[in-house]
Amino acid sequence: MKKQLGLFAGMAVLFLAGCTALPAVAPPAASEAEGATSPAAGEPFEICVVHNNADHPSITAIVQGMDEEASLFNANVTYFDPAFDPQKQAAMIEDCIARQADVIVVNAVDPTAAIAPIQKAAEAGIPVITQNADIAPEGKGFTETFVGSQSYDQGLAVGKMMVGRLGDKAAKVIFLGGKPGQTDYVNRVQGAQDAWAAAGVSYEVLADQPAEWSKDKALAVMQDLLTRYPTGIDAVYAVDDPMAMGALEAIKAAGREKEIAVFGTNGNTDACQAIQSGDMAGTALQMSYLVGVYAVRAAYDIHTGRIVPEAILAPTAPVTPENIDQWLPMCW
Repeated sequence: MKKQLGLFAGMAVLFLAGCTALPAVAPPAASEAEGATSPAAGEPFEICVVHNNADHPSITAIVQGMDEEASLFNANVTYFDPAFDPQKQAAMIEDCIARQADVIVVNAVDPTAAIAPIQKAAEAGIPVITQNADIAPEGKGFTETFVGSQSYDQGLAVGKMMVGRLGDKAAKVIFLGGKPGQTDYVNRVQGAQDAWAAAGVSYEVLADQPAEWSKDKALAVMQDLLTRYPTGIDAVYAVDDPMAMGALEAIKAAGREKEIAVFGTNGNTDACQAIQSGDMAGTALQMSYLVGVYAVRAAYDIHTGRIVPEAILAPTAPVTPENIDQWLPMCW
């Protein structure tokens, strides 16, 4: 990823339309703005991060982005992994409160269940950033900002790809998602459906099933769906690339790869290679490394008394067979 840092920075400039992203920020100067109540420049501060599930390439990229950016802002970052357990996540957020972290970053397992522990942090005077998966709207008053990706725009881009591939026929589509109610899952499905509506097409959704961001679970779910629908599936949109690769594996094993177009989101290397070889129809870039970078910058700004926007979103771009050679170096 280090060798791609310059490319990521370039992307942040080229594809900011429709999102709010942090500009390049230098480490703090020797003196703070007049009236600021922040610590002296260069003084270390503590960021406590509670993932939803660390066993995913997107989270690995986020951690790398945070670790590398933390060295520029003198931030110490501690990570916790609840492995998709909302009760463990609540306990870990309370652990961050007990540690008296300066900023807590939460990637919500459940958008509603995360509200109560985040409220406790806010009431303890510790600012909270949500990252990657936001909390439900009724909890937004307890957070400072959401740092994530243009997940709606990712879905919109994939929806446009689907229209380009399927045209205006009465196509039948399957969605494979993460956990019900999670930000990226909801936004990507909605974006795809809005793209269909804008194009004036009406595709039938045969199934919209969670596969928990897991390649293996997506493989199993897709096997069941292929048995349920022995014919008539035109496309699958798995809302991240590991799930898309699991679905593709099941489809190829069933000998139905010429019948079913597979789409994903992320820009993982194996998915990009599948697009290049013609096995996959397309994906949309998920700049997870930049999500980590932006989270550290937002934490620093909040800690030093600066204003941050309501949402800070890393840019995206569609990846198709037509432009895969251009975007292949960005795949991770």
